[in-house]
Amino acid sequence: MRRAVFTCLLLALVGAPSALAHGRTATVALDYRLTLDAPSAALTGVHLRILDGDRALQVTADPGVAVLIRGVLREPLLRIDDTGVWANAASPTATADKVVAPGRSGWVRLSTGRTISWHEHRLQPPRVSTPGPAGRFVIPVEVSGRATTVGGSFERVARPSGVVWLLCAAMTAVGLAGLVRARRGLRDLVVVILGTGGGAAALIAVTTFAARDAPTGGVSWLQIGSGVVIGAVLVVLLLRSAGRRRVHVAGVIGAIAVAASLGSLPVFWHGNVISALPGTAARIMCLVAIVAGGIAAVLSFIGDSPTPHASQRQRANAPRLRGGRT
Repeated sequence: MRRAVFTCLLLALVGAPSALAHGRTATVALDYRLTLDAPSAALTGVHLRILDGDRALQVTADPGVAVLIRGVLREPLLRIDDTGVWANAASPTATADKVVAPGRSGWVRLSTGRTISWHEHRLQPPRVSTPGPAGRFVIPVEVSGRATTVGGSFERVARPSGVVWLLCAAMTAVGLAGLVRARRGLRDLVVVILGTGGGAAALIAVTTFAARDAPTGGVSWLQIGSGVVIGAVLVVLLLRSAGRRRVHVAGVIGAIAVAASLGSLPVFWHGNVISALPGTAARIMCLVAIVAGGIAAVLSFIGDSPTPHASQRQRANAPRLRGGRT
């Protein structure tokens, strides 16, 4: 039983951070927010979404509606009609945005559906340092032969105060350390509470990020499912353990929470958090996961065995037997 528990904990500690980490192209926080204009959002038969942390544009056309998207030079770039989604290989924008592979020619069919998502360089905001409106973007399109535009605005979002969040983390850590030092008998209970609390906060953070930061616009169900499965396994191990073993399990949960949350650190220095939670709530979840999980991981392996001096004192104070009598 002990070997099985140790093996499960080792596998969880090694595999959980990579399973819960954000994808390489996913974004958790930015300095800018992009907003579509009301006329663009209300185009008849066309549905628009800004994805992947405001770096990609998704266009969906209803059945019977044809959409032509023009490039930077106003050349035909993409076409959506009843035959599918097509890209113009001769378009410089298609090459720059890597919509089609080099060496292709003519119109290349990308899919038989009616939705296309691509990295649109015209969604790159201008460099400004003052919070507030930061410019506009305009993409010319044709909807069933009618010329129009897809437009929107850039907004520079004020950055959070990193000093405030750092002070919150430091004060929390100092307070918990003082509690453990003053009430040593509560240390194991504190470790279990911190480990499970940090793990729960990390799972909430990972889930809410995965619900919003998928580059394709969908929900990262694999990441969410991995988090739920790993969390369930760790909870079972925690409930089936007792004594110091339970404390160690809680410490491993805390370590996993820290490792899974390191990729979310940009939320503390960027204003626009790409999460299903409000920005402040997402930052609180990450802070709890890192601080509580880290403290639990450290404390869980302190005091497992007496020090050499303590062992010597115990032997010195032990009753000595003489002739079978104490």
